[in-house]
Amino acid sequence: MPEMTISIPVNEIARMIRAMNKQEVETLLTLLTEEGTELLKRKREIESGKVRLLTRDEVFDV
Repeated sequence: MPEMTISIPVNEIARMIRAMNKQEVETLLTLLTEEGTELLKRKREIESGKVRLLTRDEVFDV
């Protein structure tokens, strides 16, 4: 996977995190854990067409 390096002062990152609401902080936490890695992998699979999402009818067997 390609990598990119950027320089952001720690104070700026702290300011951005303090400005987040509770839901945004929870999302950030999820993305920074192993669970987030799995979610990003699944997202890429869906976007690439490797995996097809189920329709509402398929899920609820209507």
